[in-house]
Amino acid sequence: MKTNLTFCYDKLNPDNTGYPNLTRSGLTWKEWDFHWPKTVAIRLNNFFENNGYHYTEVSVDAAPVGSWYPVGISWFDFSCDYFALIPNDTLELIRSRKIKILFYYHEGDNPYRIDERLQTLCTEHTLPSDCYLFISANTAANNIKNFLYFSDHESFFASINRRQSSNLALNTEKIYDFTVLSRAHKWWRATCVFDLFRNHALENSIWSYHSDCDIGDDINDNPIDLSRIELPINDLQRFVGEGPYRYDLDSSRYNNHRFVDLNTINQSYFNLVIETHFDTDQSSGTFLTEKTFKPIKFGQPFIIIGPAHSLKLLRSLGYKTFDNVIDNSYDSVEDNTERWTKVRDTILKIKKENLKTLFDKCYEDIIYNQYHFTSRIKDNLDYIVNQINCRQ
Repeated sequence: MKTNLTFCYDKLNPDNTGYPNLTRSGLTWKEWDFHWPKTVAIRLNNFFENNGYHYTEVSVDAAPVGSWYPVGISWFDFSCDYFALIPNDTLELIRSRKIKILFYYHEGDNPYRIDERLQTLCTEHTLPSDCYLFISANTAANNIKNFLYFSDHESFFASINRRQSSNLALNTEKIYDFTVLSRAHKWWRATCVFDLFRNHALENSIWSYHSDCDIGDDINDNPIDLSRIELPINDLQRFVGEGPYRYDLDSSRYNNHRFVDLNTINQSYFNLVIETHFDTDQSSGTFLTEKTFKPIKFGQPFIIIGPAHSLKLLRSLGYKTFDNVIDNSYDSVEDNTERWTKVRDTILKIKKENLKTLFDKCYEDIIYNQYHFTSRIKDNLDYIVNQINCRQ
């Protein structure tokens, strides 16, 4: 399928493909993510290539009017002046509206704060305020001029995990209640896992908590108020300190999304999805990652331990959320602590039920979700192509 999109680059590789704009020369793709300014190839191009979507890559000096100057961001740095890193000749083409910047960011940081920073930089560089389109995986982006929400992680997981079949996911006898996997240590995640643990919800479950994967999260930034759930901070710290608790893949493999250990899914009835964010950086948006799309692809009903309105977002994307079986009222609760208590109560209620009976009631929607996940690959890419074309 031809997309009519043209991406222009300051440098081209020997095969005439684009070398990521603003990225330091001489690095391999494995190194881009680890060197300032952490700019990378936009993941959108990989999605296009894996699904037969055709686009054009040219050098900036050969770019037709209406081309996009892509800047893939691995981690948005508020101290970085991204426009100052653009060569002057390229910046002049942007200033004269001949080409436009396409920022692509697959994380869920607060897009309002990013917008404020970019608008300040536009003023400093005398650039038009609409000289860019910023694609974000946070739904709040749709409320901001120059911003656009895209379900990146849905396409990402469909693409990177495309060679692993989901056909066997429903054929194994279930012997466990829940799958509950948690990677990087964050205090809100530790709070949820420990609260479930101390309430015996994790008995007869496949669960893990990688407390040794420390990313420097500050305990004072925990969006869940420990006092309101009567969880002593010393008990929480002790639980984390006695970890890691492992059932799934070891720490060198759990981020390899090309391969999903189906034993962690096939053998349990429900998946308790511990998402990346719980409050999406105070943006009031929603951010879903491959963690949610794994049980969808591989055939599990799920509860999302994550931002408010996560299930609402899934429904808007066409997925079923088992509302006739699970009390999903937690999804609309915006107070973080109250939402967690409602999620926990829902889990404890399910724990008391006959899980096979509940699973069987979810079966039709499970199958529907698997087929819909496959069909969404094209729908998602068609959507983003149309939206980018509309914003030029």
